[in-house]
Amino acid sequence: APGRSSVKVCLGTACHVRGGQILAEAVERELDILPGQTTPDGSFDLQRVACLGCCALAPVVQVGDDIHARMTVTRLKSVLESHE
Repeated sequence: APGRSSVKVCLGTACHVRGGQILAEAVERELDILPGQTTPDGSFDLQRVACLGCCALAPVVQVGDDIHARMTVTRLKSVLESHE
């Protein structure tokens, strides 16, 4: 079942070039789930997406309806905590 918030990590070209893959792996570690899975507490599900259409703001992570632009691994934890 989907989580309360979907986490979508963009892996389009611009995001990929700017570290989207590293970000995706960091999200997997932080949530301890793989793409297509939902956290045991039902807070989050994880999806890798081809493009979120925010290429100028790469790398981008969408949590629920919120787009987080120019995302960094260091900011990841606080962004996820703000959506719990």
